[in-house]
Amino acid sequence: MLPQLGHWLVLLALGACLLNIGATMAAYLPRVRSRKGKWGHDAWLEVAHNSVFVVWAFVLGASVLLITAFLTDNFALNYVAQNSSRAQALPFKISGMWSGQSGSLLLWTFVLASFALVMSRGGRKSGQILTPAAVSVVSATTLFFGGLVAFVANPFMLNAQIPQDGLGMNPLLQNYWMQIHPPTLYIGYVGCTVPFAFAVSALLHRKFDHEWVAVIRRWVLFTWVILTLGIVMGGVWAYETLGWGGYWAWDPVENASLMPWLSATAFLHSIMLQARRGLLKNWNIALVTLTFLLSIFGTFLTRSGVVQSVHSFAESSIGGYFLSFLGVIFVFSLALIFWRRDELHSEATVESGLSREGAFMLNNWLLLGSTVAVLWGTVYPTLSEAIGGQRVVVGQDYFNNVMAPLGLMLLALTGAAPLLAWRRATPQSVWKALKFPLLWALAFAPLLWFLADYRTGAATSFVISLFVFLAIGNEFYRGIKTLRAKRGDGLFDATANLVTFNPARYGGYIVHLGVATMFIGITGSSLFNIELEPVTLKKGETLKIGEYTLKYDGLARPKELEPHLRDQVVAPIHVFDQFNKQLTVAPLDPRIDFFRSVNDQPNTPPDENTQQARRPSIRMTPANDLYLVMDGFDTKDNSATIKAYLNPMVFWIWLSQIFFVLGTVIAMIPAKRGRLDGGTGAAAKKTEERAAKTGEKKVEFVA
Repeated sequence: MLPQLGHWLVLLALGACLLNIGATMAAYLPRVRSRKGKWGHDAWLEVAHNSVFVVWAFVLGASVLLITAFLTDNFALNYVAQNSSRAQALPFKISGMWSGQSGSLLLWTFVLASFALVMSRGGRKSGQILTPAAVSVVSATTLFFGGLVAFVANPFMLNAQIPQDGLGMNPLLQNYWMQIHPPTLYIGYVGCTVPFAFAVSALLHRKFDHEWVAVIRRWVLFTWVILTLGIVMGGVWAYETLGWGGYWAWDPVENASLMPWLSATAFLHSIMLQARRGLLKNWNIALVTLTFLLSIFGTFLTRSGVVQSVHSFAESSIGGYFLSFLGVIFVFSLALIFWRRDELHSEATVESGLSREGAFMLNNWLLLGSTVAVLWGTVYPTLSEAIGGQRVVVGQDYFNNVMAPLGLMLLALTGAAPLLAWRRATPQSVWKALKFPLLWALAFAPLLWFLADYRTGAATSFVISLFVFLAIGNEFYRGIKTLRAKRGDGLFDATANLVTFNPARYGGYIVHLGVATMFIGITGSSLFNIELEPVTLKKGETLKIGEYTLKYDGLARPKELEPHLRDQVVAPIHVFDQFNKQLTVAPLDPRIDFFRSVNDQPNTPPDENTQQARRPSIRMTPANDLYLVMDGFDTKDNSATIKAYLNPMVFWIWLSQIFFVLGTVIAMIPAKRGRLDGGTGAAAKKTEERAAKTGEKKVEFVA
């Protein structure tokens, strides 16, 4: 009964999606728009609005039924039998829903339906004209994903014979990051649909005013920060689970999540030009569309099996459906943009490359260049195999060599662009704005070069990061100093007022600090890491890496095992510093987990067919991470084969997320009305005109 009910709920949700799309179209028919009463415009919009809740309720019901099947070990469902087992821990039974192809598509459909519900409720409350059409675009996307769940990848499909136990989840996925990383990344991916939906609605309504800018910017900010967290969580999962000592390998599926992030970052900068001066309407529509297309393309890469990745699903025919959907969206978007090309034309232009507008445009081109470089490196192996019959592997060297200079230029713009004047600047005003952070950063360059072990590339990254910290810090200092002088505010009140009266500006500054912090971590961990070859140690033997001495204490097994484990072998390692001082009271414990399966025989040790996973042990400090992996062991002589890594500054990468989240949350806060210095609108306009003529950069307080 449960499988049939779950499948029928998905089918009913598809019907409600069609109702939403049909009712929205009916509401905007010429003969209906002016009609009042039962079959008038408002009545049809009410039907469309209510159908969104129906879609959400049906998909929620189907999702709850599937999770219930996992919790109750209902192996009558093929999907549950493939991704769970009786011994599987409760958290992993829940995450089993999205560990495979079918369940993850159902989760994707549920997130889409939830976004549509939030959009519909919010739009109805605020009376946004763009919302109904935007919701119908999300419903159309929900229809596609729900159709895949109903007819192509049905998670409620029954087994011909019910097994006594399931195969269990892939051991690599049995990690607590699996609980939050995929759902977070899905929310970020699905979130790309909403700005695209509002872009389509704006094109249909010929409405590109402040309302559209405000709505779409808020949604892209939300999508961007969630996608950022999802990507970084994936890095943490790889770092703590896969046991290879790194967090980013330029894997095709990693790249698939990075590409829409890059294009969304470009949009967040260019939308400021439209909000302030009416620039780049066509550019912003194109960027939002590109971001959505890249999210679908990334889904195609993940689920089609055309790329080789530890993150991807098994090869299946479902990729063809995504490719077709991608083609339809591309043609539809291109035709709609061409149809409205006149409305997208902007009278305003970038007056000078030496201005904040010019810096933003350069920033956009660098981000798009990065996107193209990542896309080419990702798809080239598949293209080479399709055209020449031989798969050419694109290694990490390609990505590092291409992305490193692009990244450093973007990092420099992160600090320099906010210091430039709008419209037009002079070389003198640019020098005046950049002088303080640039000279101090250069003053520290010899020291940073020495600390970077005379590596010019690393020293350059550190110097530019310092420049960003000084530039942004000086902006906060100048703003706070001005407020305290004009209003007599205390330090705390001045800081709070500075942020709340212009949250978009200062929230963005905090995000820029996060970018610099992340670059410090990436530079340190990429260029100064130490990796030792595997060493076999016997009890009492030691191993040196960097400033650490590692003493192996012999193999150990825990007294009690978790239910899903068949065995666990631990290699306790005591850590000493260069002064022979023990740094860890409890030893590090790299281990190998052996998992239960349906084929296990009672009272037999694990063999070569037993599923196993290496679990690294990490000692993390702001300076470096000591990363230990047990590659193998021998119970006969009580030895363990240990591979050791010393990864400097990885902590700074995780720390940067605080800046990203805090800055984005602040940037999403509605600005307070008025001016902090009490000036009039006329005075503000006069000041801006003077700054435009002279190239002078003023402290801006206008929200």
